[in-house]
Amino acid sequence: MLPEISSKENHNYKRLKKTATDKETSIFIEGRKLLEEALKANLRIKEIFVDKDSYSSLPEELKNKNDCQVIFMSNLLIGSTFTTENVPDKNDLIVALAEKPEWNFDDILKSGKDIVLLENIQDPGNLGSVIRSSAGFNIGGIILLSESVYSFNTKVIRASAGAAFSMPVVSIDDFNNFYKTIKSKNYTFVSTSSKTGTEPDKITKNLPHVFMFGNEGRGLTDGLLQASDKCIRIPHLPKIESLNLSVAVSIVLWEFYRE
Repeated sequence: MLPEISSKENHNYKRLKKTATDKETSIFIEGRKLLEEALKANLRIKEIFVDKDSYSSLPEELKNKNDCQVIFMSNLLIGSTFTTENVPDKNDLIVALAEKPEWNFDDILKSGKDIVLLENIQDPGNLGSVIRSSAGFNIGGIILLSESVYSFNTKVIRASAGAAFSMPVVSIDDFNNFYKTIKSKNYTFVSTSSKTGTEPDKITKNLPHVFMFGNEGRGLTDGLLQASDKCIRIPHLPKIESLNLSVAVSIVLWEFYRE
């Protein structure tokens, strides 16, 4: 059995700490529950970092995988790599690195389902919650436009409760090309506004839709508002200027899902 890493000077520890905030290499998975969700989503787990005393509790399918390397690391060091404010107890102190799925726009189109488009979303908690709601309400995929938060940010993964591992999320830079392609597939563009528009239950439900939601502070830009075929307003008391982004998304998606 390999020796257990117990020093922060070890190159594997340093590599793991870097990967936790790196967008370019692997998905950083924190804890047993999210590891189980990654396995359900059929992600390829490349490496697992676990305390020797916890090795026996690993899923058998991971112990027997030739392409999954198990690296022993003390619980103290594993806990220091977590990006959460509160480190879980030792039974959940497992970290894994998984291969990122290569989703593209065609994967989303093939589903034939409704699509969510998010413009310049900054809060990882919001994106994670939107991914979770999208999975729950049968959305085919999510399009991120402009400088939106990274979809495999550890906070996004936690807020999505692991749904980020299976919900296709694709970033695009050119809205015009996306618009032309999706319009040719008979999708209806639906924007959202806190000030004006039609209530969700008045919108035709039997067409594929692109639901567009804007930045947490500014909402959708004028260009996207003008490109929409319909605009939805969620009625609420005037003492509240607007609803939280992920709440608004959930309300709209539920309204269409229940039909």
